[in-house]
Amino acid sequence: MIWIYVGLGISIGISVVLGLYVFSEIKKTYDKKGTFTNRLLSLWYAMWAFHHVSLALASFYGVWLIAIDKTFALAGGLILFGIGVILLSMGMIEFRSLRRSTGQDISKLITTGVYRWSRNPQFVGWFLILLGISLAGRSGLAFVLTGVFAVVIYLYTVLLAEPYLGSLYGEEYRLYKLRTARWIGIPRKNK
Repeated sequence: MIWIYVGLGISIGISVVLGLYVFSEIKKTYDKKGTFTNRLLSLWYAMWAFHHVSLALASFYGVWLIAIDKTFALAGGLILFGIGVILLSMGMIEFRSLRRSTGQDISKLITTGVYRWSRNPQFVGWFLILLGISLAGRSGLAFVLTGVFAVVIYLYTVLLAEPYLGSLYGEEYRLYKLRTARWIGIPRKNK
């Protein structure tokens, strides 16, 4: 079992190092009102891959096992996972373009479909997927890694993405923020 802890430590370490670099590059890109390069996207995906592999392994091996009923954990985990996949997919489909979905095409602010209910449905879906995996595996470490994901995405959204979108789309984005919840909620009418 020691090999799993060593592997998890290495994988988490790589994710942290990549994260420090990736987020500094995202900030530079956003400051220039630029778009993600293929290289930056590749590093973003690698960073999250190392994080998610760590989470999946922790869940699969029950690292820091939590005393939760197996049936409840598996059923609840599958439900959360399924809802997350649907929400993530709806967000990606609404963009109608992989380039737009990955931040390489910023020609239009998307405010339709699931984006009426959430400014970040892909992140909410992603979080639910990870939460479902953590619950199904009953792993304390997986829950911690899910929490880390939530904090990082929150900070990214609040400190980097929202100011960037505000500078790109101005009044259109300001009004969108007024009527649409950051994570999930009922659309409000603009005043």
